[in-house]
Amino acid sequence: MENYILTKKASLNTNKWAGGTTTQLAIFPLEAEYTKFNFDFRISYATVEIPASTFTFMPGVTRHLTILKGDLNINHIDRYEKHLSKFDTDVFNGEWPTTAKGQVTDFNLMTRGNTKGEVETLVIATDSKHAITLENKLTYLGIYLFAGMLNIKTENEIINLEDGDFLLLNNRINYIELNALENCEIIITKIMLG
Repeated sequence: MENYILTKKASLNTNKWAGGTTTQLAIFPLEAEYTKFNFDFRISYATVEIPASTFTFMPGVTRHLTILKGDLNINHIDRYEKHLSKFDTDVFNGEWPTTAKGQVTDFNLMTRGNTKGEVETLVIATDSKHAITLENKLTYLGIYLFAGMLNIKTENEIINLEDGDFLLLNNRINYIELNALENCEIIITKIMLG
C-alpha cells in the first residue's frame, strides 16, 4: 500500500442485507473477505430500513457502531440496553445476542484478534482547520466524510474529499491538517494492528 488509499463515493460497492444495505469502505488485509471473517479490520456503513433488526453473530469480532442518521435503541440481551442518537457510539462483542429498534444509517468498525480501534466524530465549520498527529502506535487512520467538502494536507500533498469519500492513511504519514471548504461532518477511525 502507498501512503494512502482514496476511495471516491462513486466507486464504493453497496450490497443488500435482510434489513437494508451495507457499503464497505475498507478491509485489511486488502484481499480479505468479510463473509470469511479473515480480516484484521473492516470499515463500512449501513442502512437499517426495517423497524426491528437482529445483529449478525460475529465470533471474535469487536464492533464499534456509530449512528450517522436516525435513532437506535440497541439491546445486548442480558447485558444492557442503550439509546443511540446521531454520532453516539456503542462498542460491543460481536458474539453477544443483540437486537435493535430504529431505522438508521450507521458507521461500523469491526476488529479481530489483537487489532484495536477507536471511532470519533468531528464537526468542522467552513474555513476552519483541524490538525491530527498520528502517534507511533497508530497503524492506519480512516477519514470518512459524511457531509461537506474537505481538503487534507499531508507533509507533501493535498488530498480533496467530497461528501461520501473515504481516505485510509498508513503510519508513514505523521501529520495531517483538515481544511473545511464547507461545514463538514467527519468520522475518524484509528486502527492499531496487534
